[in-house]
Amino acid sequence: MLSAWVAVLLYFLITIVIGWYSFRKQKTQIDHWTGGRELGAMDVGFSLSAGFMSVSWSCVYAVQLFYWYGIGAFWIITFPWLISLALIYRLSTKYRGLKAFSQPEMVGDKFGSKSRKVVALSLAIVFLVWGGAEIYVAANLLSAELNINITAVMILISVVIGIYLTFGGFRAVIATDKLQYVLVAIYIVVVAILAIKGLNKTPGFLPDTFITSTKTSVSWISIFSPGITIILLTLIAYLPGWIYEADLWLRVQAARDVTTAKKGVFIGALNGLIFVGIIPMFIGVAALELYPVTEGGYPQIIGFEGDAIFSALIQDYAPAWLRMLLSVGLVAAAMSTIDTCVNVMGLSIAYDYFHDKKQSTNVSFQKIITSLSVFAALLFALFIDSLWDIFYLSSGILSTAVAFPVASVFIKGVNSEGIFYSSVFGLTGTIIFYFLESRGLLIFIEPDWLIKSSVGFILWGFVSAAVGYIFGKLQSHSQNISYSE
Repeated sequence: MLSAWVAVLLYFLITIVIGWYSFRKQKTQIDHWTGGRELGAMDVGFSLSAGFMSVSWSCVYAVQLFYWYGIGAFWIITFPWLISLALIYRLSTKYRGLKAFSQPEMVGDKFGSKSRKVVALSLAIVFLVWGGAEIYVAANLLSAELNINITAVMILISVVIGIYLTFGGFRAVIATDKLQYVLVAIYIVVVAILAIKGLNKTPGFLPDTFITSTKTSVSWISIFSPGITIILLTLIAYLPGWIYEADLWLRVQAARDVTTAKKGVFIGALNGLIFVGIIPMFIGVAALELYPVTEGGYPQIIGFEGDAIFSALIQDYAPAWLRMLLSVGLVAAAMSTIDTCVNVMGLSIAYDYFHDKKQSTNVSFQKIITSLSVFAALLFALFIDSLWDIFYLSSGILSTAVAFPVASVFIKGVNSEGIFYSSVFGLTGTIIFYFLESRGLLIFIEPDWLIKSSVGFILWGFVSAAVGYIFGKLQSHSQNISYSE
């Protein structure tokens, strides 16, 4: 335990030093959010990679999905991620040419201030949720190794991130991301090796083909094991929002030129294939053999439905000295995404929501908002109990409230009032229908196949956004008529 504390505290100190160094390099007031817009290809690629090679994403959720569904989970996590990065690669030429830095700023330049604000609010909510999820998962995995309670770990991680992010801003995020990428890559690979070590002690190296995934009654080798409904609904829920995901586009916008941005996205896509696809797939399938579900339910050691498979492998197969080193990788995996999420949340509030206020360009105000964003994510983390709900709800908001306004920046003839109300209706509709569905209040109007998917609220969110656009367009039309009279 002492050695783990020493390693973790040393890592914390390094990140704080990086934050101070990044602060010293800030030249203008806007540098806190943009990092000077001078990133190289490796900066973009490694920062992108560190953002999704996180505790909740690669180390928990991806592995959990492959444990639930077998190799068919590829369609509901790896595939949409790779498609999103491919389309970001294609679109980077257009968006990198804009003077605007953030997505709400892009929307505001074309559709007006109020549209900029509602998109900014939607992004702030999404990244508050994601930042809180990372804090929650990291604390659950790390508390045993440090021998302190989960809440204390949450506070410790949040305080350190708050210090270096408040000082160094976006430049500190990028600088720490490069270090964190290396540590997280090593961490994930070592856990995969531990899974191999465990499999070598079993009669068969991989589960027999008749063994079913834990969420279905089909073999773990079935390529469409989640079911076509969940696969299609996942693509609908994820793709629009992920293609226009703010933290990804900030890296593209911060690159020194278009070519550099594209190279960085390609590096990120390659890492996505490896660390959100191949390695999590292997670890999740290996867990089916090492920690099989019995009539009594999921083995206690792997947590709630398999959300602690990484820590189980480390506990069962890693020597003490390796567990100490892996603690640093775990912290790095958490912090690489938490600082990214909190930075986007702070940017969306200070730079975009308050863009028409004088204090938006005040560095002290920017740093206060950054600190408050960390605190808000910490508070949210205290009330989390399901990553499935979190990722679908937040991704649904991205798709219904953010994707269309951002995409419309390059679409001719789009109505400004329609954009505003589409985003408002998409945001509120997705949240409202999520709560209705989670409490079983939509069973009277939804078909059985939609009820079983548990993500029907996203379709209702899209319907809400469409209704909002029509309403806004009609509103604009009626105002034009009254003006002409």
